Amino acid sequence: MLVRRCARPLSKAVQRSTVSTRHWYPSQHLVLSSVASRPTTYRFTCPFKDTNVPLHVPLCRQFSSTPNIKWPSEIAKRIHRRMRHFPRNSQAKELIMEAGMNAAEWAMASSSFRKSFLKEPFQYFENQAELESFGRVLDDKTRHSSFIFYPYFVDYAKAQNYVPTDPEKTKALSLQQLTDLRLPHQMYPFATAMKRKIIYHAGPTNSGKTYQALARLKQAGPHGGIYCGPLRLLALEIYERLNADGLYTSLVTGQEKKIVPYATHISCTVEMAQITKTWDVAVLDEIQLIGDLQRGWAWTRAFFGLQAHEIHVCGSSEAVELIQKFAATTGDEFEVRTYTRRSPLIVASSHLPSYSSVRRGDCVVAFSRREIFRIKREIEVQTGQKCCIIYGQLPPETRSHQAQLFNARTNDYNILVASDAVGMGLNLNIRRVVFSTVQKYSGPHGGMVDIPSALVKQIAGRAGRFTSDYDVGEVTCLSETDLRYVQDSYDHVPSNLTSAGLFPTSDQMVEFAKQLPMITDLADLVDKYVMLARLDGAYFMCNSHDMKDAASVLRDTNLTLSDRFTFCMSPVGLRNPLARRVFLEYARAHSLQQRVKLDIYLPKVAPRTAEALGEIEIKAKIIDLYLWLSFRFDKTFVENRLALELKARVLELVEEGLVNTTYDREERKTRWASGVENGRNTRWQQDQKGRWKQQEGRGKQETRKASDEGGAMGKRMKTWFARVFGKEGQV
Repeated sequence: MLVRRCARPLSKAVQRSTVSTRHWYPSQHLVLSSVASRPTTYRFTCPFKDTNVPLHVPLCRQFSSTPNIKWPSEIAKRIHRRMRHFPRNSQAKELIMEAGMNAAEWAMASSSFRKSFLKEPFQYFENQAELESFGRVLDDKTRHSSFIFYPYFVDYAKAQNYVPTDPEKTKALSLQQLTDLRLPHQMYPFATAMKRKIIYHAGPTNSGKTYQALARLKQAGPHGGIYCGPLRLLALEIYERLNADGLYTSLVTGQEKKIVPYATHISCTVEMAQITKTWDVAVLDEIQLIGDLQRGWAWTRAFFGLQAHEIHVCGSSEAVELIQKFAATTGDEFEVRTYTRRSPLIVASSHLPSYSSVRRGDCVVAFSRREIFRIKREIEVQTGQKCCIIYGQLPPETRSHQAQLFNARTNDYNILVASDAVGMGLNLNIRRVVFSTVQKYSGPHGGMVDIPSALVKQIAGRAGRFTSDYDVGEVTCLSETDLRYVQDSYDHVPSNLTSAGLFPTSDQMVEFAKQLPMITDLADLVDKYVMLARLDGAYFMCNSHDMKDAASVLRDTNLTLSDRFTFCMSPVGLRNPLARRVFLEYARAHSLQQRVKLDIYLPKVAPRTAEALGEIEIKAKIIDLYLWLSFRFDKTFVENRLALELKARVLELVEEGLVNTTYDREERKTRWASGVENGRNTRWQQDQKGRWKQQEGRGKQETRKASDEGGAMGKRMKTWFARVFGKEGQV
């Protein structure tokens, strides 16, 4: 029996012999249990999950055959304008030829499909809402938009016998099944089949919402519990805290795994959430990041895929309505618990005049590495106090150590200079947050833009935490204009999230590639998938620019599509030439099934400048890349132990480099008193004075030479003039 997805059969014979499925259910595992009786059920296993446990799901209804679905006039004009280009779409023609269509029939088939799609939309859409949703999506896909009709054309061609029907190929998922993302929770039938309880802990920073969720996690039953956090730092902190409380807990991140024997709990980053195991309690932290343009897909996957009887989601209040909507879709019980900030936070009435006014316990926030080091130097010179620094390019372990230095009151590191990385994942004793600016670079096309109000609150909320040394937090800026923006941010009511991020998995891309055998480049496949993806208003496709950049680097390698996808999802910074070259070398060696060598050189001496420190940070990221790949390709990336040893060494170099870039006023005074700096200065002045004398002498010589040359020229001219014009100047 032919199992079809979405296009209507165009003849009664085909209609009687066709069963239409509604969404993702993989037909390669489909076994019909009843044909004559209704409702029909089928037994299936999901190819996108690690376990293949059969499940009975009602077979979805066929589309309505009555022509009560029509194109609205404004959408019909756009459809007509787009479809004019479909018969000239060479890529669609090549793909359908590959599927078995005769080249001579392309013009007739594409033309008749165009008429059918415009005049009989009920053959292709289930209801009017789905049709209008397609019309709206078409406006967003102006580039090569005629290809968006290709999945419908394939089903039309099969129904009209333009393409021969292969019994083996009918088992494969159709393009429309693979790209239908309107109900992503159906990708996780085991979690959907459970009766889960969703508890939303809503509140601002420093409200105790995560503390309450972790308290319930510690009480998990025999199936244990799992914590999913946004950062490696948070996962490490929860791992240490739970083990200190006597709970056997393992740590799982992309670059690190610490498996504790007989562990009942796991602390992991959200991308590493284990959705194939049953848990008693799960904690999903910072749930508002489900709307993040880069990583939102990971929270969507964890929320729909976690097989936990009780899921505690923690985050700000703007995601409550969206999560409640998702819970209703999956049939889960939903509860909201609201929290308020446990310590007051004050927005200062006046801005800070200069960095000389920075005091103990202050955190100065900047948004670029160069600015962070400049501000650090300026504060240390003007105040004589040492500064800790935290920014995203630092290894997480170094950031944690810098936080410990700042929190300890037994040293001279009293001030913190940090980027927006301080807004999440670290417990800090901050008295006051000082924004050096509220603008951040958004790329070559965006320029400098104001940071979002939510980020302002997230960073400012780090001041005066409940467990810190300061009962009251304060936030201020270096300029009056920036301070007004911060005040307006607190007066601004945040808008609720309306959609969650999605992104295809490796298995989905492999199945998708089978339907488009002419396209072999991963970047092109991702573009086509994003173009054909069918979404409703509750979801969006996450940004794929970084992945496509990585795919372009690996275009000439012999990696399989699955391995290529995994490489492109790795944490590599392709802007750096060294990281880009190493990334390509790793991929080439792996494609040849060779032993991949780490092959990285670390200097014996710690860096003394910010530029040299940046080079060490790049090498730390390369080591992290190797570790990340070693956990996924352990047969080729075999130097895991060496990578861990070098990681420990590179952390030492970074720590020493941060100390070397610290301005120490007392040390400078000692060096001046001992004559070291004075001697250096005297030698510099003498050398400079000698250079000036040399330049002055060289200038006089050049002037004298020019004068001599000018005099000689004058004498020659006089001689020539006398010879030609005579003594009196006459011929």
